[in-house]
Amino acid sequence: MHRLCDEIRAAIARGELPADAVTDLKRAIDETRLRIWASMEAAKGGDPTWVQGFWLQRAAEVCQSMVQRLERGELDGRSPRAGELRAAAARLAGSLGSEPS
Repeated sequence: MHRLCDEIRAAIARGELPADAVTDLKRAIDETRLRIWASMEAAKGGDPTWVQGFWLQRAAEVCQSMVQRLERGELDGRSPRAGELRAAAARLAGSLGSEPS
């Protein structure tokens, strides 16, 4: 899967995938992700502890990836969209509350 993602990323960088194809690919990946998620959730019998743990772990991974990309300069932290992320991150941080003792 990682190799396929690398090949797709390279094709996009070379301009071999038009914007419409990238949008369609993203939709297909999102749909696949949702189907896999539903299958995993069903396999765990809807265990709320497992579901919560999975969501929190995935969110932490996404945040860590964002920090790394920003630190490497791959993303512009001053772009208008970064402002949306900044607001969402502040709201998320406030919603998490304090760490358990």
